[in-house]
Amino acid sequence: MSIDHHYGNNLQQQQALLSELRSACPNGADAWQLAPIDQLHTGGLQASLHLRDTLAACLASQPAPRILDAGSGAGGLLRLLAQLPGADVTGLDLCHNLNRLSLALCQLYQPPCYLMQVSGDAHCMPFASDHFDAIVLQHSLLNMPNPDQALDECLRVLRPGGHLVLHELIQGPAPAQMQFPVPWAREPEQSHLHSAGTLSARLQARGFQIRTTTDLTASTLAWRQRQDNRPQAQTFRLTPALILGPDFPLMFANLLHNLRHGAVGVMQYLASKPASDPRLR
Repeated sequence: MSIDHHYGNNLQQQQALLSELRSACPNGADAWQLAPIDQLHTGGLQASLHLRDTLAACLASQPAPRILDAGSGAGGLLRLLAQLPGADVTGLDLCHNLNRLSLALCQLYQPPCYLMQVSGDAHCMPFASDHFDAIVLQHSLLNMPNPDQALDECLRVLRPGGHLVLHELIQGPAPAQMQFPVPWAREPEQSHLHSAGTLSARLQARGFQIRTTTDLTASTLAWRQRQDNRPQAQTFRLTPALILGPDFPLMFANLLHNLRHGAVGVMQYLASKPASDPRLR
């Protein structure tokens, strides 16, 4: 099964979803209301808010930063990044149906949101070299079979001194405990996890300078456990199953198992492209 099918197959009837949203939120929807369908990563909306704040600190001196979200999905993080003062935000995702949904959600979003959404492959980005001030990958490398090529492309399209922020699921210390399906893959062939050490080595081998690494596994496990105890008080029915399909409850249960048993972990990396490209030395 292709990644495009995994994320986009259940969006063939997305007009019904959008009609329900417009009816339930006639004055527009905010980030919290949309989170069940546009924050499909571990940590939910709070994780995306943290990423936005991390990028805001990195780009504080940039009057009009250009930001790329590679693997932008339904656009939840994109819409938060678009709130940064003067930001020019672009989303790149392989799944065209997710890109269509992202743009439609922008029209429903309050405050109004304006951004560019591109259908394309992060292994071969359709952007000029040295174009972006920052790139963020949020649970994106786990679906990329050739991470070195994707990271090479990130290095290419970043300007010298630009920032790369990763919020990624990684292979934990007990990979044999892994259970499928999970939210990012229905079968092992779709999942491309790397250990924390391997991912750090890949970044450095590409020429990135790693500034900080943060292990988010414990806080992510606590977040996942809270989901089971959260009251269902929504006035309209939004659920990740609208994108990931009816087996999402099993995916979510397997995610908890995998976190508890060390099959997966969660890391955040802040890296930068050197002021002079190491490939030209």
